Amino acid sequence: LKPIYIDPITFEQGTEEKMVRVLSLGCMFQFLVDLAWSFSASPSTSSLLALNAKLVVRPDQQEAWLHEIGLDQICTRRDEPGNLQFMVGQDTTDSNIFYLHEEFVNSQAFEAHTQTPHFARYKDFCDKHDVFEQEPELLFYQIMGESEELKEKRSVGTEPTFGLNVNLYPKPEIREAFLEVIQNNKQGTDTTEPLALQYTYGESTTKPNVFYFHEQYVGDNHGKQGFDAHAQTDHFAAWEDFVTTDPFVQPPEIGFYHICEPSSSTVVAAKE
Repeated sequence: LKPIYIDPITFEQGTEEKMVRVLSLGCMFQFLVDLAWSFSASPSTSSLLALNAKLVVRPDQQEAWLHEIGLDQICTRRDEPGNLQFMVGQDTTDSNIFYLHEEFVNSQAFEAHTQTPHFARYKDFCDKHDVFEQEPELLFYQIMGESEELKEKRSVGTEPTFGLNVNLYPKPEIREAFLEVIQNNKQGTDTTEPLALQYTYGESTTKPNVFYFHEQYVGDNHGKQGFDAHAQTDHFAAWEDFVTTDPFVQPPEIGFYHICEPSSSTVVAAKE
């Protein structure tokens, strides 16, 4: 599988160089705050905001990092009414790669998240420790194809769950056809697949015609059964037919992972 890379930030001239600097481990979280403010200035602030992230954690830091991200996850879910979802997953083939998926009711809710004590604790941990093997990859997008009534937190499943994040780059001239087949795939997944928990997609906040996805499935083999069933449906077949038309400006990028919940010791610590 090809790795998931953050799309280039194009707010202003020189911002791409700034991104490299601020995404160094000591500055990554201030960049998130600055990014949230830039969203607040855009016309789409009422839209649901999502974040997909890919993190390569050093093996000697993995246990401590999982504890700290777990605390942030628990407190975010529990204490932030503007947060709809906070998911952590571990790559199916490389145990050092982790994925995050977060959803907020709008950009202001995300900005509020970056001002919380639990976020500050996580930031402090990452600032003081050499946690990551490479710069974290952060992808922000406005969720599409969902009702604006989606203002309640997504439920946290108890079954082993299989997740995936996908990046797609359709050609601008086939945008409408792309969105039609994607929405058909989503509708079929949401309404006819009992093992599908979630099919979320949206357009990058910084680059037109770049789309990000987050999906979850349950069943045998840590949820892989649900994904395999999804791949046998008519709506997925329609998607596969569309892919044969050479619709992309660059190949899709996919990451598969097992969703993991905080350990019992982290749950106890979050109550203290």
